[in-house]
Amino acid sequence: MRMDVWMEGRDTPVGLLTRSEDKSLSFAYADGVAPEHRISMSLPIISEPYGDADCRGYFANLLFEGPQLEQVLDGYGLDRGDIGALLWHLGADCPGAISVTPEGTGPGKMPGRFPEDYERLPEARLKQIVLSLHQHRRMPEGERNPSPVAGVQGKIACLVLEGAVWLPRDGSRAPTTHILKVSPNFDSDITRQEAVLLQIAAEIGIDAAETRALVFDVEGLWINALLSTRFDRDIEIADGAGAIRRRHAEDFCQALGLPPSLKYERDAVDPHRRFSAAAVDVIAARTTVPALLRRDFLAQTLFNLLVGNTDNHGKNTSLLYRGRTVLLAPLYDVVPVFMDRRVTHEFAFRHGDARFAEDFDVEALRGLLFDLGFGKPPVGRTMKQIQQFAKRISDLSARHAPKSLADGLYAQARVVEKALDADFSLEERDYYDRVVRDDGSETAGGWSAFS
Repeated sequence: MRMDVWMEGRDTPVGLLTRSEDKSLSFAYADGVAPEHRISMSLPIISEPYGDADCRGYFANLLFEGPQLEQVLDGYGLDRGDIGALLWHLGADCPGAISVTPEGTGPGKMPGRFPEDYERLPEARLKQIVLSLHQHRRMPEGERNPSPVAGVQGKIACLVLEGAVWLPRDGSRAPTTHILKVSPNFDSDITRQEAVLLQIAAEIGIDAAETRALVFDVEGLWINALLSTRFDRDIEIADGAGAIRRRHAEDFCQALGLPPSLKYERDAVDPHRRFSAAAVDVIAARTTVPALLRRDFLAQTLFNLLVGNTDNHGKNTSLLYRGRTVLLAPLYDVVPVFMDRRVTHEFAFRHGDARFAEDFDVEALRGLLFDLGFGKPPVGRTMKQIQQFAKRISDLSARHAPKSLADGLYAQARVVEKALDADFSLEERDYYDRVVRDDGSETAGGWSAFS
């Protein structure tokens, strides 16, 4: 199997992906590809082809979970490890600006022309989609998903414009601008909590994905959802017409050449192949302004610590490309994992030697800063930043968050406060029964249902 690899905005493929009879992969860049068109930080442009080990880390991350993957696996008798064969069938719908298509068949994606490439979604049909995502975490039977989104939570990609929701027309290959994420019936408040946390992050000065909470009334059932603006899009629309283009982005697993199975540090076997704070420093060193990425990633990490989001794994942080400029993407997928007793509360990556919030003392902070590449770890300055974040989160959650979340955030902050032997000067709130480490958890897995 020979497949063209495309980046939206180029008239010719950036390279050729080959799947051999033994299921191994190789990838070679096309002649004359400019440095700004490399597909991944883990695959810089070279003249020789990349072998199977190098390819799998990047290309495996282009596959998404969901019904379409299951249909291809069952329908063609493939296994999940046959990445090349899966991309042969699914590569046109890869997340972001990259697409993979059988050689000679053309790109899987094109810039969108509004309104020609889109169809308006009637309110009744939208509500039926929301209901199905809420109850089954999938589209209604027979409903086409025009733009699958990575992950397994119930969500749909769409265009939101002129006060209406639109979907790309069948065959248009046009991009979307928003992701509509729907709370599942077994956790009806999760999208509301996520929207609140991202709003708080933005208000304390962290670059966060623009998100707003929604509530749908479907057949007398009130369903929570959130609408998140995609940060990897360029929109040029005026007077009801224009173009929508994808920007190239990749998550940290792709940038490090790690398969999705290694998105948590605890799952690594080889210390040289893992998602860790030290690995983030390696990424930072290859970006346009390393100090800026380290600073912004540290701010995201401290925020996640204080709101109990331990699901900030290697696929929940991304890089944005614009030409040769590489920057940290806005914060996204922030969920209050500490409120869920079914999963581990272990950090996605170690903070110094600390694996849980209860262990995050000053020495762990110093280790985290050192691992992230701060040559002389600014412990005192970072302690002040943590105190400021904690106070602002507490004040803003009292205004924006449901009571249970506000009480939980207070409990989480007190855990960090005690571990650091600090004083955050927080106003008292009602008691919240927070799980200590993993006491009482039923599984040691991550929060995969919402990853």
